[in-house]
Amino acid sequence: MKITVIRSAVIDAPINRVWAVLRDFGSHDRWHPAVARSRMENDVDGDVVGGVRRFSLTDGAELREQLLRLSDHEYTFTSCILDSPLPLFDYVATIRLKPVTDGNHTFWDWRSQFRAPDDRAAELENLVGQQVYEAGITGLRRFLAEQEALPRPTAPEEATAVLAAVGGEQLPSKAVVVAATGGPEVMSLRDVTVAAPGLRQVRIRQTAIAVNYQDIKHRRGICAGFELPGTPGMEGVGEIIDVGEQVNGLFPGDRVVYMSRTPGAYADIRCVDADACIRLPDGVSDMNAAMLLKGVTGALLLSRVFRAATGATIMIQAVAGGVGHLLSQWAKSMGLTVLGTVSTTEKAKFSRDRGCDHPILVTDDTPLAAEVMRITNGRGVDYWVHSSGAQGIDTAVACLSLCGHCAVIGDRDGRSMPLDVNVLKQRSLTVSAPVCFDYFDDRSYLERLAHQLFAKFQSRMIIPAIEAFPLSQATKAHHRIESRQNMGAVVLTPGG
Repeated sequence: MKITVIRSAVIDAPINRVWAVLRDFGSHDRWHPAVARSRMENDVDGDVVGGVRRFSLTDGAELREQLLRLSDHEYTFTSCILDSPLPLFDYVATIRLKPVTDGNHTFWDWRSQFRAPDDRAAELENLVGQQVYEAGITGLRRFLAEQEALPRPTAPEEATAVLAAVGGEQLPSKAVVVAATGGPEVMSLRDVTVAAPGLRQVRIRQTAIAVNYQDIKHRRGICAGFELPGTPGMEGVGEIIDVGEQVNGLFPGDRVVYMSRTPGAYADIRCVDADACIRLPDGVSDMNAAMLLKGVTGALLLSRVFRAATGATIMIQAVAGGVGHLLSQWAKSMGLTVLGTVSTTEKAKFSRDRGCDHPILVTDDTPLAAEVMRITNGRGVDYWVHSSGAQGIDTAVACLSLCGHCAVIGDRDGRSMPLDVNVLKQRSLTVSAPVCFDYFDDRSYLERLAHQLFAKFQSRMIIPAIEAFPLSQATKAHHRIESRQNMGAVVLTPGG
């Protein structure tokens, strides 16, 4: 039977102090109460990957364990058991540390996987969890307290309270709830509890929540996939509190961004599938990371839907919006000529400063097609990003150059969008309706685009414009978008 054992704890010491002890692979006879003697074979140092420690327990049993990996940057090491009197087959353990926010405490995650005979599985799972992990954590606390005159180890009930605050079964949270379809006023902030993460899930304390037009469509009831009462929101950023079973590569304390088909992001704390999460590099802020869906949508359009080439022309509708202002900057960095529609002169200036060569002010009597043809000397544009639903699709097709491509990414009104294929045939035009999540089910492709986006942020080739609202003002944020007052993206900040 395959067994996974996980224990976590908060240590009352800075991470460098805790790591200085644990990274010495041969040192656990100094702090672990179950270890009587320990030494590194062949007199190698305790931080040498591949080194083997031979140790005996207080009951006389002897074991050999090998260091497989050690990272001072990530504060983690992995080891495996080579010889043991117990049937701990294929035993691999990982210790990973993370600093707690105040910097004077350390979060310790200790986990292992191994196989054991079915009739001894429960016994060995308890032995590793209690006599190895829990006893070791208590022993290290005592050792650090004695060495550094730090606070004495907490009593069991106090330790339980600390761990509950970090990874308990239920955590209090605030969440925006939509009770009935309608305008922004149907949203309200409520007190909720968030259960521990389930299988292949992580629980996140969020720091930034992206607002997308899809959230508005869910609230208005014009898009499937949202059940009432429910909490909107498809993407967010935050720090992992704890992880569920069968989660690999993510640990408590990791800073992640996610985008998910499952709504629920408008909350202080939420659980989300681990597969939806991407670890964030240090040089990307939480607010910028909240641009993930909008940014990779732009990357998807340019690299795969259009296969855009230097020197081509692109028209971006609502170029001052969340997707538009990022896509404009990305297209400009690739050497494209960018046209875009805006609704005010203020947005025209905003867009020009963010890569749009020709912002076009559109009013009810604006001859958009004539203006596009004037700017392109009658040729039309190679690519058109259409985001206004059924309205204006005929104009988009009419403004395409020979072999041009229109990508429909918006469906604001939910109306059907008839197209005459014979019109497309006249100039070998193509129209597509890419749904981002269908492309991003390919995890490796999503990660590749995400890291391209992060690199654009870090090099400042793309600088997001973000309007932030407290979570408690989600109603105001939706009003802002629906009235077309926003320039750039809108983000909610939990805790307010």
